Amino acid sequence: MRSHLPLAFLVLTVASAACKEPTGAAVIGYAFPRDGQRAALVAAASLPPDTTNGAIRIVGDWDSGGTESSVEIARARRLVALPGVMGVVGHAGSRGTLLTAPIYSDAGVPLVVPTATSGRLWEVGGWVFPMAPSDSVEAAFLGQVAVDGLKATRIAVYFVNSAYGTGIRTELARWLSNRGLAPVDEVPYVIGADLETLVEASVRRSRPDLAVLVGRRIEVARMAALLFELDPSIRLLAADGAYDQVAELISEAGPAADSLYLTTFWVADTTVPVQREFIHRYRLDTGRDPTAFEAMRYDAVMVLAQAIREAGPDRARVRDWLHSLGGSRPPYEGVTGDISFRRDAHRTLLLVRLRDGVPVTVPEAGVW
Repeated sequence: MRSHLPLAFLVLTVASAACKEPTGAAVIGYAFPRDGQRAALVAAASLPPDTTNGAIRIVGDWDSGGTESSVEIARARRLVALPGVMGVVGHAGSRGTLLTAPIYSDAGVPLVVPTATSGRLWEVGGWVFPMAPSDSVEAAFLGQVAVDGLKATRIAVYFVNSAYGTGIRTELARWLSNRGLAPVDEVPYVIGADLETLVEASVRRSRPDLAVLVGRRIEVARMAALLFELDPSIRLLAADGAYDQVAELISEAGPAADSLYLTTFWVADTTVPVQREFIHRYRLDTGRDPTAFEAMRYDAVMVLAQAIREAGPDRARVRDWLHSLGGSRPPYEGVTGDISFRRDAHRTLLLVRLRDGVPVTVPEAGVW
């Protein structure tokens, strides 16, 4: 790792392979904060050492000064301006991705979006490639778990007031309405809010039998702990944002941890051959298993690198190669499953519970 640009950048050099004349380095931009850079490091170490088409450099921009909007917009502008950039992986959340998508489209730079879930990402143009299940897909999954699986009849929804949280809240309300149901309470919150007051007031007025928790790990863990303390009979169902750094989640949720049902895109499983080397690298490097977010980011880098290797260092051809997955080309086999960028493609969602600190998949989730 070395300093490459005056702002906070991580630059990794790996090789690409294609049957073409050497054309110099192709660049994959990586649009995540500093604590999200690990997947790029593991991806760089995983790419094959073939130099027939020059190197692929993974350039991670982690500058974080300013408001969220200004940071994401400035990050996108720096990345599209990088010489040789063939595509970008990012951004971390739905709001930042929606804000910056026009920048990538106007510059003609493919943007592979690993974890943002907003359904609006499918409507921002042909240069944007969402990987995660959309809000409507995840909301339907949450609804099925709550109503069909856990037999809940009084559902309260606690959601972060962001594009991510409001998207899932809106789609879940729509799903429940189609089943003749409605939430007994909907509680928006912002980062840093007085969650204790919000949760206590909600439980008193609505008396839910199940709480859907939509937000980051820290806030979800805190709300789970509060709900469990107020009424341990309330079932706790968390959207994907909470399933991050399991050890910290357990510590922060306290006794409520074992009562949480957690939604996730992926669970580490060394019995699956395509996952084995990836998990091994992470364990060696960090002493823990990769999170679902890290696995999705890794796959995003790897599928973009494969596009560059096969299509060559041409952004329009890289875009077309990505669009062809699941159509004229088979899906890309990633550690998180088959990857294609067709809106109707199957996207994995899993339900997990924690047993003695170990994530255990609930096998019947989604098929009730």
